Amino acid sequence: MPIFAKYAANNGSNTLSILSTRFLLSALILFIYFFFKKVNYKIDKNQLKALAVVALCGFVPTASLLFFSYNYIPTGLATTLHFIYPAVVVAANRIFFKDPLTKNKLISLFLSMISIYLLVGFKFENINIIGVILALASGFTHSISIFSMNNSTLKGLNNLVSVFYISIFAGVVIFTATALTGNIALPINTYTVTSLIGIALISNIASILLLMMAIKIIGPSPSAILGTFEPIVSIIMGIILFKEAFTFSVFLGTVLILASVVILSKEKPEEELQVEILKECKEKVIEQ
Repeated sequence: MPIFAKYAANNGSNTLSILSTRFLLSALILFIYFFFKKVNYKIDKNQLKALAVVALCGFVPTASLLFFSYNYIPTGLATTLHFIYPAVVVAANRIFFKDPLTKNKLISLFLSMISIYLLVGFKFENINIIGVILALASGFTHSISIFSMNNSTLKGLNNLVSVFYISIFAGVVIFTATALTGNIALPINTYTVTSLIGIALISNIASILLLMMAIKIIGPSPSAILGTFEPIVSIIMGIILFKEAFTFSVFLGTVLILASVVILSKEKPEEELQVEILKECKEKVIEQ
């Protein structure tokens, strides 16, 4: 998203306008897709409530807090602080849901945290406490997004339908805030339109869709850790599109991310681990 957002911002748009358009345009694209493909997008009240929580407690505050933190601190520092969320997810999953904390998972988390620092980097200059709090808060709210998407109510729901309703909820809320504050700024030109379509398709629809699929298949903790792969894509695109430098720290950070992915790929799905633990507990009880 930073790549497309940078194009849009450079051509006269602003944070709130980019965010509201990101979600509303995504909803429109999905509605058109549903119409032509005859996809049934009706959901029950419980599913609607669950998706409202994902959007309003997760994606809306996450996107808003992270973007506004850029006004106070360097983007590198903001990104590093935001990516505290894998650690939050792993810790919360262990504390509240008794998720097994395996050696592979800990090593992968440790490597991914170091790699984020190497990839984005920052200098301890001009640090504003407000920006630090906003960026950290965005990491915690993104953790809420991940946990709320793991809701059993949403397990059997079409993932694209989920993205559709999340986008509607988030888009309406952010657009209302944008309109009330008089911050609507969407100059119509080729670069802005192309950037906003890219944000809607790749940074919103594809991103949320893949995250939901990952959570359903491998669980919240591995999905959160693998999410640290995101900065690599942004950096590669920055090198290609904006001629940004490819430094040794970027190379090392990329290697560590890939190493964490390889290590985590050897991990069994969370549900299988929980089943194995239950079996071991039963065997111990029987032996006693």
